[in-house]
Amino acid sequence: MQVVLEMDEAWSLMSVITSYVIDHSGVSQDGKSKIKRWRNDRAVGTAEMDDLAVAVNQALDKYLDEKMTRTVRRRGRYVSSREATR
Repeated sequence: MQVVLEMDEAWSLMSVITSYVIDHSGVSQDGKSKIKRWRNDRAVGTAEMDDLAVAVNQALDKYLDEKMTRTVRRRGRYVSSREATR
């Protein structure tokens, strides 16, 4: 399985998460202002947002790669699916 978020999709996800943290986490006013500043620094089209989108995609890829590793039977023995593709 492959999941790739475009920059605007990653920005949308980041906005929802930061809004939820600001509204429901009990963070101090100073913390909320720092989160808002961090979010504003990552507006659509900025280099920071591009870097964040790349980092999100890499994290998703790594997570899915670990979850999708499974054991398959090859020639009378069991190997991981990564070894089977070699």
